Amino acid sequence: MTPIVILLIVLLIYGVAYVFYGRKLLEQRIVKADPTRPTPAVEKFDGVDYVPANKYVLYGHHFASIAGAGPITGPAIALAWGWFLPLVWVLFGNIFIGAVHDYLSLMASVRHGGVSIGTITESVMGRRARYIFLAYIWFALILVLAAFLSVASSTFIASPSAAVVALLYMPLALLFGLLVYRVGLSVKVATSIALVLLVGIIVFSLNSSISMPYENWVLVLALYSIVAASLPVWYLLQPRDYLNAYLLWGFVALAVIAPLFVAAVPLTGPLITSFVAKGAVIGAVSGTAPAGWDIAWFWPTVPLTIACGALSGFHSVTASGTTSKQLSSELDGLLVGYGGMLTEGAVSSLAVILPAAFAWDFAQFASNVGIPTNILMKAINITATPNILKLAGTARFYTGYGLMQAAAWSKIFGLEAFPDLYRGFYTFAAWCLAAFVLTTLDTANRLARFAWSEMFDWVSPGVRKVLTNRWFASTIGVLIGALMAYPKLPDPIDPKKTIYAYQIVWPAFAGTNQLLAALALLTSALWVYAILKVRGAVSYLIMVPALFLWVTVTGALLIWLIYVVPYLPALYIATAGVAVFISLVLDVLLLGLFVRGLRLAKFRT
Repeated sequence: MTPIVILLIVLLIYGVAYVFYGRKLLEQRIVKADPTRPTPAVEKFDGVDYVPANKYVLYGHHFASIAGAGPITGPAIALAWGWFLPLVWVLFGNIFIGAVHDYLSLMASVRHGGVSIGTITESVMGRRARYIFLAYIWFALILVLAAFLSVASSTFIASPSAAVVALLYMPLALLFGLLVYRVGLSVKVATSIALVLLVGIIVFSLNSSISMPYENWVLVLALYSIVAASLPVWYLLQPRDYLNAYLLWGFVALAVIAPLFVAAVPLTGPLITSFVAKGAVIGAVSGTAPAGWDIAWFWPTVPLTIACGALSGFHSVTASGTTSKQLSSELDGLLVGYGGMLTEGAVSSLAVILPAAFAWDFAQFASNVGIPTNILMKAINITATPNILKLAGTARFYTGYGLMQAAAWSKIFGLEAFPDLYRGFYTFAAWCLAAFVLTTLDTANRLARFAWSEMFDWVSPGVRKVLTNRWFASTIGVLIGALMAYPKLPDPIDPKKTIYAYQIVWPAFAGTNQLLAALALLTSALWVYAILKVRGAVSYLIMVPALFLWVTVTGALLIWLIYVVPYLPALYIATAGVAVFISLVLDVLLLGLFVRGLRLAKFRT
């Protein structure tokens, strides 16, 4: 198989899905989006959280918010099963579960005044379900913060120039927000100014770097997350995500263009290496017994690695927590919610899995594209790392993306340029990963603040005022997440290597995140069935995937708890292990309330 075949298959599937599954089914037959119905952003405008946004700005903000480290790091780890199985999971999970989940979560929130998906459960499952779901969301978001604080910090260690780009993006975003919302410039003019400055930032960053110890980066990013989550949404979060999206669209566009240059060159990676991998793939620490056990069955454990790209519960919280408060028209929801998720799927399939499959065996890759070994060795030591599985998760992404882009553009600039092209695109990939992660950090903490605040509407006004203060509510979750992200461990097998916190926390984050997706999709399915009164075969198109996902992720998390957790360091048993255990308990309680709500809905007219 060649890159162009995969590219065309992916683009065709997503195009058909957007028109027929998205617009014809979800928007027109199920939700029946109405542009004349006022949205919460209009009805509740407050200049802080409820702010109507241009649909393209909001699409950029939403895409950048949901597309964190998940659609990149997860598929890179899942390559342990080969490239075909992860690609299938991303494509079909995205269309039949992920994009449906994102769009319905967004529109359900819009119809309920912009409240979170957790609060929506009250209308379909009862008041107890609301508090259980909000608690689940809060625990899940803490694991998001822990995983992404660690991924971002380790990325800045691997590529110090990525830190420069990330930090300079902040004043650029502030300037864009002021130009649009205070000076009154049009979005087009402000965007043009910002993009010119962005090019300057990229050029400046090529020869610049910021170096700090990993632990210091965790603290700096935790502080940033607190500030970004507490400021008005128009001030930093929305413009940063919008401008980040241009970098990320460029990243995806290059992933689409590169296969055209190497269209007839065959892939070097195996379709399937094995249906069961070692426990290290699902977070067993190197040197412990389960790291070498055959316990990572593709099904059901794939959700412990591929956290996004195919589907993500975090998206439902983003869609119903921040995006729904900025939607100007119900007709904008399809582009923002459904289109945003398909774009994230393109990141996983075209920017991670396809390059890895193309450059998997480095010597064979060089032979296929006509690169002499001596030139390839200037880019990567193929003796030490003969194939992509010899690299750590994020390094597989940087390397695969860099090699494919270098192979493509060396057709124009010559083989001698290959090593420099590789290093340039490797660095660019690191910049993009950092951009993905930071936009998720500020959004995740804002969502954790919302969930925390909604949990305490039953306490006295005085106590509630203290507990829900935006600075206090933005700090408490980050502190716990930073505690998990802070440590790093020497690899007991190879002390020269470092085990970062995300490598341990990732399965807990991924699993609870996917289980949150199952619960959110069950809530959305019940909303469609009970509130919108959509019955028959159409409702099963939502209900069946939701139940399948619930069974899959619950089984995966039980495997992780039984086989992996007992061998983790004490800190992670007490934090990630306990959080997952509590999440599973809440998960079972919510399933019971879902069944009860479904039975009651059958008797409603």
